[in-house]
Amino acid sequence: MFRGPTPGELVALYAPVLLIAFAAGGVRVYARRTELPEKRRRFLQALWVALLLVGIPLWLVLATVLRLG
Repeated sequence: MFRGPTPGELVALYAPVLLIAFAAGGVRVYARRTELPEKRRRFLQALWVALLLVGIPLWLVLATVLRLG
């Protein structure tokens, strides 16, 4: 019979996802500052999107390989 993941397993799996999302949000807020040079603002805008689009799937694949969930 199938048993669901324990709360500890869920935390081990999804806590890094929340940390990646929090870091991306911080980068996004920082990128919106008007006193930054335009080139740096564009880089930071691309960085926060890349953190979400690459970081979270990469973590989920790694968690699967490590059998965390």
